Amino acid sequence: MFVELNNLLNTTPDTAEQGKLTLLCDAKTDGSFLVHHFLSFYLKANCKVCFVALIQSFSHYSIVGQKLGVSLTMARERGQLVFLEGLKSAVDIVFQAQKEPHPLQFLSRDGVSP
Repeated sequence: MFVELNNLLNTTPDTAEQGKLTLLCDAKTDGSFLVHHFLSFYLKANCKVCFVALIQSFSHYSIVGQKLGVSLTMARERGQLVFLEGLKSAVDIVFQAQKEPHPLQFLSRDGVSP
């Protein structure tokens, strides 16, 4: 997506390191384009990706991903992508009883659903 950015970071999809964490945080500006860049970059590099979405839905990221040449749906089906919709999951944890342990269960009181 951004050849110049990849050059600054001295990386390409062919040289991406497995087991690396990329955490993005923006302040006083909108850096959401970087989220889309890194998501598509690591999927193209055949890295396993755990993506916690706190603002947009899976369908939003899937549509943008298609424009960038990656299929989030296929990556999820292959086990390459684990996609957690953080806000939806948080609501489910707080307001619905869970039958199985949930990755965001710590959000409810004492880790137990109501």
